[in-house]
This record gives sequence, C-alpha cells and structure tokens, in this order.
Amino acid sequence: MSDYQNSPAPSQEKKGLSGRAIGGIIISVVLIVFIAINRDETQVSFLFFTTTMQLWIALTIAAVAGFVAGFLVSRKKYKP
Repeated sequence: MSDYQNSPAPSQEKKGLSGRAIGGIIISVVLIVFIAINRDETQVSFLFFTTTMQLWIALTIAAVAGFVAGFLVSRKKYKP
C-alpha cells in the first residue's frame, strides 16, 4: 500500500479550533470578567457555617467546583 492511501483525505483534516473549544474560551473569558468586577465583601453560607469573604473568591470557588464536577461527569468510562 502506498502512503497516499494511509493519509487522511484533505477534507478530513482538522484545521483551527472546534466549536466546543471556541465556546469554552468565550465562557472562560466572560467568567473571568464577571469574577473580576465582583470584588465586594459578602456573607457566604454553606451547610453549617457562615463566613464573610470577598465575592470574587466565592465565585472562583464555585467556578472551579463546577469545572471539576463537569469534568468528572463527562469523562468517558473505561471499558476493559
């Protein structure tokens, strides 16, 4: 077999970013701007405790927790 048959067709080659990657970048930029402009102190309650902290810290914690949860839910299951 020649190398030509093993290479992908020109129309099948991926070029640039996917729509999913572009969407992720846009959401990340909007999230960073949103966190950056919300810097006031606020009272945060979670389960059995309440504390006062900067709002941007609470938003960052929530964003990271959401990212981790989304990553864990969307992982492909290992099949032996």
